[in-house]
Amino acid sequence: MLDKLEKILQDRNVFLSGGAGVGKSFLTNQLKFSYKKQNKKLVALGSSALSAFNVGGVTLHSFFCLGRIENFEDLKNYDRLQKNKLNKLEKVLSKLDLIIIDEISMVSATIFDMVALRLKNSGFSGKILLVGDFFQLPPVVKERQNSLFVNTYYAFASLFWEELRLKNVKLSVPKRTNNAVFYEHLSLLREGYLREQTLDYFKEFLIKTQDLKDLDDSFTLLCGINKRANAINEEKLAKINAPLLNFKAKFEKKDESLSEHQFKAWASGLGILEELKVKVGARIIFCMNHFEQNYYNGEQGVIEDIIEDERGVLLQIMKNNGQMILLEPYTFELSEFKEEGDGLDLNIRASVVQYPIKLAYAITIHKSQGMSIEKLVCDIDHIFENGQLYVALSRATNPQNLKILYSKNWDFRTYFEKALKFDENVSRFYKENDFIDLEL
Repeated sequence: MLDKLEKILQDRNVFLSGGAGVGKSFLTNQLKFSYKKQNKKLVALGSSALSAFNVGGVTLHSFFCLGRIENFEDLKNYDRLQKNKLNKLEKVLSKLDLIIIDEISMVSATIFDMVALRLKNSGFSGKILLVGDFFQLPPVVKERQNSLFVNTYYAFASLFWEELRLKNVKLSVPKRTNNAVFYEHLSLLREGYLREQTLDYFKEFLIKTQDLKDLDDSFTLLCGINKRANAINEEKLAKINAPLLNFKAKFEKKDESLSEHQFKAWASGLGILEELKVKVGARIIFCMNHFEQNYYNGEQGVIEDIIEDERGVLLQIMKNNGQMILLEPYTFELSEFKEEGDGLDLNIRASVVQYPIKLAYAITIHKSQGMSIEKLVCDIDHIFENGQLYVALSRATNPQNLKILYSKNWDFRTYFEKALKFDENVSRFYKENDFIDLEL
């Protein structure tokens, strides 16, 4: 698959898609390693702070000097204040062989055309790899309806998407689950198809609120509301008979030109906790990928001990797979690329130091993006966003350990059909475009 992808990228820009858990992020990371071995220059960008870390890069907004701007008029005014930055960006772009943009589904059409503006004003002559699944979580924008994009606000509606003449490729073999029947029903949900057999299939997983107390604490509850997730975690933590440990994140702003608003917006997008409250014996979930330290987004474990040595305070965690790790705080850095001789270097603008974990008893659906969860309860009472139901159910690795919590008075079938929100424009986009399967 890597060989095929590299060969296509020699001549074409590429859109890499596929459902949840098919290995898009893994293949993207393999491509990065391969390019670096060949001394090719690339940047990997994420649509959010957390997605940027999971591809080992920086945020799209930071790299392209977009700040928190949402329209071209504001961008024009903003750019008058950052001419030096834009000159540096153009020099960096002129040296790149490849730009990777991950989670493209969460990039709005307007932002994508702002990226086009930056590229056209530079000497960029490399290729672009877009990665993501438009059937999953959509862009977060203040106003969906605007004069340019009346019908849809996804990146594929932008003028730039057409100009890129993308070769569409996909992955289709599930890596998250080996249950073919489960994956087939998920695939139907992803595309908005709701057959009687699929409804009957998911109805078998139903539990009621009173059934929650019978489940052991190794289950993670996915819910739509932050307040509910926080309350469950606090309640479970309070029941553990051990001293409460409180680890406060360390914030440092190194670039004085970075505004307090920009700094806080970036830090909040990381999905980490300003105050991490845990106890020995608490179940935790990892919130990012760290291949070198052997933990991955969605993996779970139990804190077994607190150890202090020359590295500082380490959390001894027994992962669910039986492996023990000593977890150090992770330094999240807000970076920007800068030209350095014939190469590129990173300039650190700010940092946050915190353990990349949360309590595993409950998390929100938005924060679960990219996770693989072994024992899962999906609370579907508050589904409000396109793709949210599919994202929630597709976090499960094993349907035998999947429960669906539903407590509304509506008939389950009626509600499930209503909760299966998806954008007709997304469905049309996938139907009207041909995709090459890299696994065939």
